[in-house]
Amino acid sequence: MSKAKRKNDANPADASADAATESTAPALSKKERKAAEKAAAKEAKAAKAAEREARKLAKKAAKEAAKTDAKTDAKTDAIAIPGAGSDSGKLAKEKHAKTEKHARRERLARKGGDHADDATPSPDASMPKFKHVRKKKLSSGKGATAQEIGTSLVALFNAGKSDEAEQTWYHRRIESIEEDGTVFEGWKGVLEKGKWWKETFTVLSMRASGPYVCANGFTVVFTGRVRLPEGTEVDAHECGVYTVEKGRIVREQFMQWRG
Repeated sequence: MSKAKRKNDANPADASADAATESTAPALSKKERKAAEKAAAKEAKAAKAAEREARKLAKKAAKEAAKTDAKTDAKTDAIAIPGAGSDSGKLAKEKHAKTEKHARRERLARKGGDHADDATPSPDASMPKFKHVRKKKLSSGKGATAQEIGTSLVALFNAGKSDEAEQTWYHRRIESIEEDGTVFEGWKGVLEKGKWWKETFTVLSMRASGPYVCANGFTVVFTGRVRLPEGTEVDAHECGVYTVEKGRIVREQFMQWRG
């Protein structure tokens, strides 16, 4: 498939095999189409509301973390250390500062604050202390988070605005990888593939579900029905795995269900 909008990459070469097993689905009635459009609009509205709430919570968390740091720094500066003018007092002050800095980094790691990536990971209490773990966690960096981008992409796709999703979130140097290993390079490659897809296949129905989010990306599952060039209709099952860097999708890779 192509990008978010691509939906599913049905293979014309499999048409003869699919024709023997796939039944022709009747076209949706006008009433059914209106009901589907209404449901999609409702879902898109709910997704946008969820996205706004997520952004609001993220800003609130960032402000609270900043306030906590400011209070901690002020408290550290206000502490009077005996013999501060002597060499031993200076050493004591330096030791205290290091202790406070370490404690602050631990708090940030537990809270998942903006600087948590710079701190030593603090595993969950129920987990052992692993030896072979990177000190710095994976991250999508500054900008919109993988959760925000994934939520927006799914909502726009289901509202019939996949073009808008791509224009908003795709990096101009994005890599778009097909299930057969073909790599389309950059924004021009995505547009070229999308043009071929729309001219070759007819999408009868398609829905996106997700996002399934991780630290530096997300996955979306696409399901629906597609008509091949010779008229055969097949079910489409595919997932897209997206990598996010600094608020943009820099890589997408599509995987087809082969059950």
